[in-house]
Amino acid sequence: MPSKKRKILAGGLATVAVLAGAGLLGVGQPWASAAANVSFDTGTGLSFIVNGTNGNMTSLKHNGTELTASGYATGQFESGWSSATVTSKTFNNGSSILVSAANTSIGVTQYYFARKNDNTIYMATSITKALNPGEARFIARLKPSLLTTSPAAAKTANAPTTVEGSDVFAFANGQTASKFYSSQRLIAQQPFGASGNGHGAYIIPAYTDMTSGGPFFRDIEVNDTGSAVNITHYMFSGHQQTEALRLGLHGPYALAITDGAAPAARSMDFLASFIPGMLSNAQRGGVSGTASGTWNGLKATVGLSGTNGQYWGQVKSGRFVIGHVKPGTYKATLYAGELELKTTTITVTAGATTSLAITGSVPAAGTLFQLGTFDGTPAGFLNADKIETMHPSDERMAAWTGSKTVSNQKSFPMAAVKSVNSPIALGFNLAAVPANGAKLRIATTSSFAGGRPAVSIGGWTSPSSASPTPANLNSRNVTRGTWRGINTTYTFTIPASALRTGTNTLSISVLSGSSGATFLSPNFIFDGLALDPA
Repeated sequence: MPSKKRKILAGGLATVAVLAGAGLLGVGQPWASAAANVSFDTGTGLSFIVNGTNGNMTSLKHNGTELTASGYATGQFESGWSSATVTSKTFNNGSSILVSAANTSIGVTQYYFARKNDNTIYMATSITKALNPGEARFIARLKPSLLTTSPAAAKTANAPTTVEGSDVFAFANGQTASKFYSSQRLIAQQPFGASGNGHGAYIIPAYTDMTSGGPFFRDIEVNDTGSAVNITHYMFSGHQQTEALRLGLHGPYALAITDGAAPAARSMDFLASFIPGMLSNAQRGGVSGTASGTWNGLKATVGLSGTNGQYWGQVKSGRFVIGHVKPGTYKATLYAGELELKTTTITVTAGATTSLAITGSVPAAGTLFQLGTFDGTPAGFLNADKIETMHPSDERMAAWTGSKTVSNQKSFPMAAVKSVNSPIALGFNLAAVPANGAKLRIATTSSFAGGRPAVSIGGWTSPSSASPTPANLNSRNVTRGTWRGINTTYTFTIPASALRTGTNTLSISVLSGSSGATFLSPNFIFDGLALDPA
């Protein structure tokens, strides 16, 4: 019966409603229309209310204290709905509840599940068609007077100056803050939120297999605006996004309420018995195998990506395991650091583990000079250690301008920005001029507004064909605290006549048909530079 029940539940909400009346979902009541608000009390400090008209969560109490920010909904999909079809179902004599809020016009259903003696609201979001605007998120808006401890880089309360748009701010001391500066890479993401005064509210991201962007993608998490502490679980956004929205059931994920401490990550597989469309572990498969190649000490990861989801596993001693995978066909990718090395295709079936052997190596280092590491990140370059939590204009940033030499990677800027530091002068020495000239590789991790490198040296300028226009992600990068985009390598063949024995100066410019002010002008981010004999 348990396996049969899981298959039936996957059929959808209408089927569940019928089966509930037949008593197949445990002791409880059928799905009931929630003309009135739906409330639930866990009995151990957490109680909440879901609005019966629009499906927004409108109250969240912890030990009798209301956590909802004044003038806001407690939690909602996107910015909330004016109306939704809200239904609820209780289980096991009322010891747990599932609330469903469906907005058929946009094709989204938001689920809330809670149970006695567990101060957690478990959630999932079913998305059946493209969204407008193109974002998918659950956001909780809670009291900043109570939850006073949250990521400092994302506290924008009382900031007197807007740096750009309406989402990056500066204080009188020249330091910056933004909601973008609270993000974690998905591969390393831990529960996140805010705490204070004996309360804590944290998102447990749990299953991000339907999120887009891959293992190294990052997005907004926590932002104290002064009027609310916004805690956001992003399922899709246009923030430097490299993949399309995945349709289907996103999650589960959860909002955990504590006495202040962050909760531990946890399995939510049990929810497959309650949330329509959620596959159980038995209905999923896995991938395991070997990964090999030259990675120069970098950590290796194998990732899967397809319409049915995204998954990954770290390579340890040449082996990897990826579990909990929905059946389907995937692109398998081997990464060293964040750099894609090799791809292949693999098919996963339910209840089975598919074997995969994949091999790939990082590009060889330059023999005449090497600046940076080919790892898909700007690590080691100037300001790369600060860009995730500061705007490039922040007073704590080192100067982006000035001539550089290959002998000092730490002084070479992580990004070339058209209106800020383009061109960049890079000095290097040659013991002898290669007879056939030299080959220069400039590897990049991301670009903005069509920015890509062009070079000149000794009276020679690279042809435009050497700098093809990059993919347009239509999103800011360095000002949003990320370098993650589409890794691209540009190769330039420099004639011997442009080089000389001894000191040479290479000029690296940003090529783009677009323009912009300061850090919102076209740019690209460096991964590494290498020079070899041609």
